Amino acid sequence: MDRMDIAIVGAGPAGSRAAWRLARAGARVTLFDGSHPREKPCGGGVTGRALELLGNAIDSPALAAALIQSATFERGPDRAQMRIEQPPDASPHLVVTSRARFDAALLAAAIDAGATFVPERITHVSRADGGWQVTTRHGAAHAAWVLGADGPNSLVRKRVSRPFDRADLSIATGFFVHGVTSRDISIGFEDNPAGYLWSFPRPDHLAVGVCAQADVSSPSMLAPIASSWIARNVASGPAGPTLERYSWPIPSLRESTLRLEQPAGTGWLLLGDAGGMVDPITREGIFFALSSADAAAECLVEDRDPAVAYVARIRRSIYDELARAARLKASFFRPRFTGLLIRALEKSPGIRSVMLDLIAGRQPYRGLRRRLLATMELGLMVKMLRQ
Repeated sequence: MDRMDIAIVGAGPAGSRAAWRLARAGARVTLFDGSHPREKPCGGGVTGRALELLGNAIDSPALAAALIQSATFERGPDRAQMRIEQPPDASPHLVVTSRARFDAALLAAAIDAGATFVPERITHVSRADGGWQVTTRHGAAHAAWVLGADGPNSLVRKRVSRPFDRADLSIATGFFVHGVTSRDISIGFEDNPAGYLWSFPRPDHLAVGVCAQADVSSPSMLAPIASSWIARNVASGPAGPTLERYSWPIPSLRESTLRLEQPAGTGWLLLGDAGGMVDPITREGIFFALSSADAAAECLVEDRDPAVAYVARIRRSIYDELARAARLKASFFRPRFTGLLIRALEKSPGIRSVMLDLIAGRQPYRGLRRRLLATMELGLMVKMLRQ
């Protein structure tokens, strides 16, 4: 392989988006990933603000998305349902997509823009000749910069930083329920371990899973919760739905970790999950993956010291938002809070509006308390915010 300007490890949303932006700016980019095509074990929700970032970068049909019509929130016997009226002249609040189709569309856009794709897994990353040597089973390549967009188990992160502590990870365990889908999402709050269950409808199956912090849970603890929900809620025909089990770590960084996180250094940047850029409450990461990719591309093209510029930009935007979520997280999953939240969703149109904007990603954690209090449900909000 020839010497290149930029090597990107991982062709998920962060890596492919960065490759697209950089190739369009004239950089020589090579993208490495041996996992395509694959259906990633996650909910697959793409928020309104993530869709707005994408703009026309990929064709809408490539999303293969289910438009969500309603959301149900439950904790034990308590339940609240809210309609999701999709705006006619703007990006939808939320779509749920096949990650195999979505990621493939982003990768195709990067290749069309001029990026080179190497469908091989990276086995080693090391300093060499003032840059980097990126090694696969079939050879090695050199680059001035290496971008780690290779997920929570990032090989690049292990080389330039350190792996995530177990206390900064969540475990997501569940099933692809093949042969059934819908237009509704379900969220169930779990007390032990503290976390939540989700059912997200993809075009030809449901993605049902449970997530909780990795230091207090395990796949064997979480899988029965998902199985029980499927048995109660998914109608089965004569043969029943086909279940395909999955389990995956998700970065869920503590506030103290986020304050110290270093997403870049000399000749390297970490993007998306590899940089811990996932909402620690919702575990949504696609928007932050795309945002970090845009920031990386702009800093590499425009700044004399891209690493310094990238760190500053990520800290004042993404990490600041995630730190606010991490601060709220301790109280968010308390049973008393989730019970009050469900009752508030049942009674208050104002609170349902706030929740809809949270689902769409359009309500940041900065200003959330003020907006909740502005719903005029003062007594209820005081109770919730004290939990």
